[in-house]
Amino acid sequence: MNNKKTIFLSLVFIFTTLISIAQPKENSPYSRYGLGDPVDNEFVYYRSTGLSGAFYNPYQINVVNPASYGYLRATVFDIGLYSKYAKLKTNKNSSNIYSGNLEYISLGIPLINPINDLLEKKVRKYDIGLTFTLMPNSIVGYNVSSDEEKEGIGIIRHGYKGTGGTYKFMTGLGGRYNNFSFGFNLGYFFGKINYDREILFPDLNNPYSNNYHTDFSVNGFIYNIGAIYNVVLNKKEIKEKENAGVRKLIFGIYGNTKTGFKTKGTVFNTTTIYDISSPSETKDTVYMDTGIEGNGTMPVNFGGSIIYNNKNKYIFGVDFSRSLWSQYTNDIKDDKLKDCYKVSIGGQYTPDENSYTNYFKRVNYGAGIYYKTDPRSENENQFVEKGIHLGIGLPFVYKRKISRINLDLNFGNRGSNLSISENFVKFGLSVTFNDTEWFVKRKYY
Repeated sequence: MNNKKTIFLSLVFIFTTLISIAQPKENSPYSRYGLGDPVDNEFVYYRSTGLSGAFYNPYQINVVNPASYGYLRATVFDIGLYSKYAKLKTNKNSSNIYSGNLEYISLGIPLINPINDLLEKKVRKYDIGLTFTLMPNSIVGYNVSSDEEKEGIGIIRHGYKGTGGTYKFMTGLGGRYNNFSFGFNLGYFFGKINYDREILFPDLNNPYSNNYHTDFSVNGFIYNIGAIYNVVLNKKEIKEKENAGVRKLIFGIYGNTKTGFKTKGTVFNTTTIYDISSPSETKDTVYMDTGIEGNGTMPVNFGGSIIYNNKNKYIFGVDFSRSLWSQYTNDIKDDKLKDCYKVSIGGQYTPDENSYTNYFKRVNYGAGIYYKTDPRSENENQFVEKGIHLGIGLPFVYKRKISRINLDLNFGNRGSNLSISENFVKFGLSVTFNDTEWFVKRKYY
């Protein structure tokens, strides 16, 4: 009971403080468009394999496909963090960016504890799982400037700055019956984004500068549904051998239709006169409009996956997802976005998950490669990102329960076809705690 209280109180504490601390110190010029840089839904364990559309583990949470919740066999508390090094390059300049923060927290609970079946010697054909998750939805963070020179004026400096982002809180429910499972996530997405742009004339005396500020907040409901189906390939072997492992093909699909959101913002433009002979400055408001209200549309998303699982030792497959971002609208800042997709191939290797004599045989080793397009573009050239994942899952014992530390190393590049390109290394870390004592029917003799 103390273990459950510790997890629950930790979850409540982190939920209430995440918004105030979780704004990463990013500097990504790409986040000027739309709602910013989209955040992948894959948790570290699944990200390291390149698979998520049909992949499930009874002791890990997969929010990409909520049908996976029906396979939970223990209460799972998962917290993820990341750190990132990126090198931004143009034809003339380059800069190094370091960032990182809390990435997600999630709690998953099997509503029917499998220990009860063992105690009552039952074989049950169904399971139900419930989850709660809080994580970023998009990130806006950039602070860049560019200079141009004009005869008679000198240098004209353009500055661009953006901060903020959006978050989502989701609760999900998934159920399994025999080899089929179905589930859904229902969530609330919210956040605030600030954009600032200025034009300076550093070579002129007492120049005017132009400042443009736009901010808006968003909120609305989101959802997605999913299904998973298992095809067992060695039924005869399982009947003949009591402890035979299962070889299976797993098919998974997930997606959502368009959803709407509310938006409210401010547009504030000023002209500032700087007097170099004194520290004072004079501001003149050119345009101001506060309390602008409007609506927006989030796009259709869908995806699928095919996975081959050989007795939980060899797992590999392919993932595909697509987002119709051309459907995105926002009455306050309506950027034109493009449809995009992602393809990934990967897998996981576990030498012997039941080994008692060799720790490294129980370790999960994952790897995956991916290629994806981005909804944003420059001069009709769509952003492209490609990279690889390398991961490892390290089991450990916490209060006599097997839990896990998951590590993922992501090497990638995006924007190589654009004026600003980015090479990055991203490190993901998650700690997963498992507890098998929730909802156990106590028996006294």
